Amino acid sequence: MADKALLKAAAIIGIVIGIISCLFIIGLIWGIPMIIGGYKLYDYSNMPDNEVVNYKSSILGWSIFFIFFSFISGILGLIYYIGLTSLNNQMYKDVDSTDYVAELENLKKLYDDKILTKEEYQNKKKQILDKI
Repeated sequence: MADKALLKAAAIIGIVIGIISCLFIIGLIWGIPMIIGGYKLYDYSNMPDNEVVNYKSSILGWSIFFIFFSFISGILGLIYYIGLTSLNNQMYKDVDSTDYVAELENLKKLYDDKILTKEEYQNKKKQILDKI
């Protein structure tokens, strides 16, 4: 998966800038949401990879928010989000193509072992290829 250190760094920077912002009355307006967002991102950075994928939209939202108030943490969050999305998409492509290849190999073996007729083999092969 994507490097969670980026997400953790974005979270820590967001929390620190949020705390500093809260030292000023007007800073409370953006400081408190930054602290909340920082803690959210920090929690996501400690989750297993398969769970983090479920929070992609939240990671994107907080990263965009951070761009406006602490540029560097927003950029780090977006880099993590892009890496998470591309790796997630690649993972699904690999799984899908492997499944189809395995299905076709098993189908061919059944045909070679004379378990399937030529017509059954052709029909099933067409069904598998149509799914791709």
